[in-house]
Amino acid sequence: MMNEAQTKTLLDAVHAVAGDTISRSAIRTLANQHNLPHPGWYIDADGADKFRAGRGQYNKPTLVEVAAMDSGYPLTSGRKSPVVGRASVADRNNVVVVPQPEPVKVATMKVSVTKDDANTAVRQEASAALGVDVLLGASDSVPYIPTVNPNYVPWGWFEDISTLISARHFLPIMLTGPSGNGKTDLFEQVCAKLGREYVRINVTSQTDEDDLLGGFRLVNGETKFALGPIPLAMMRGAFCNIDEIDLGGAALMCLQPVLEGKPLYLKKIGRYIHPAPGFSIGATSNTKGRGDDGRYAHTAVMNDAMLERFAVLYEQTWPSPTVERSILSKLLKSLGKFDATLVKHLVEFAGVTRANFAQQICNDEIATRRLLHTARVFCALGDIDKAMTATLSRFDVDTSTAFRNLWNAIHEDPNKTSSPSGATIPESD
Repeated sequence: MMNEAQTKTLLDAVHAVAGDTISRSAIRTLANQHNLPHPGWYIDADGADKFRAGRGQYNKPTLVEVAAMDSGYPLTSGRKSPVVGRASVADRNNVVVVPQPEPVKVATMKVSVTKDDANTAVRQEASAALGVDVLLGASDSVPYIPTVNPNYVPWGWFEDISTLISARHFLPIMLTGPSGNGKTDLFEQVCAKLGREYVRINVTSQTDEDDLLGGFRLVNGETKFALGPIPLAMMRGAFCNIDEIDLGGAALMCLQPVLEGKPLYLKKIGRYIHPAPGFSIGATSNTKGRGDDGRYAHTAVMNDAMLERFAVLYEQTWPSPTVERSILSKLLKSLGKFDATLVKHLVEFAGVTRANFAQQICNDEIATRRLLHTARVFCALGDIDKAMTATLSRFDVDTSTAFRNLWNAIHEDPNKTSSPSGATIPESD
């Protein structure tokens, strides 16, 4: 039977293979290549029933799914979990997997938040590793393995970023581009595909060192240290996405040693945090760190010393028409409202607004996210005319009117049912 480290090695190799599934023979070959025991928990008995995707094909599970099996796998056998964040290399290699918490029922949510007892095991292990009783800074500061979105369409830099993150080298990545083109989703879905722990930090102009690294809180009359998302991600070897980094101010400079891959000193409790293997940083931005251009309010000019610490910067523009049609088609099919003509017209509509914006003919453009909003509202209301009215109202009156006239010209008659079968116009070129 495989132990936890061996299972993690096998799953890393499995997720590195292209495709959503993998064959039985390929799993055996990977096990042999890494000198691992026969993965019976995966391809025999209970595993075959749980992970089989078809004849001789298997889905790619995460460690969380494996840990939840009732087949005697070591993660559920009562064995003591390794402690995270110790200084020795041997201990840092044993990164504990965060179990995905059960959904909190509305009736118990208030109690859970008041008592701060969520993710108790993670908090206890972090406290033991630091030698200080700590709290978790916030519920969203705890790394988790994202769920694979079956409707997600990989595009752009998805494969390159997957390769960089799966290599487990420390290479901070910045992904920049216009709002609404899928930057945050890309990081999240890469981690979902790889089964990697992920934490998203939402930066605002008010974000400070306390929010990032942690600070003291008064709890029931006692002062306790709440561990921030950055050090916790470092201790667990997680991928950390600093979302909208160009909204932050000078306080982000506290991350300089983190962006260099060096240990972080928590001066408030006098402890060093050593980054566990696999820890890395990603960031999204709209302005490439150059500040507000009139569209992205409150964004700041970022310090060049910080920008220089990002090893990789990818500029993500809008998806191609073919990719955008695929994105919309998957969504509409999942909601039972697929219409190929409607998809084609929506993508064409967005493309014209972007071309006009680039030529300074209009002051705004339609984002991929706005198209998805429109598609969802259409599925809910069953009327594209109403959906357009609702979603284009986000713009000022003149722009909204111009966009609506453009849409009418492209779609001819918004109330006309086109071809739900998709027979008139194909999905792609």
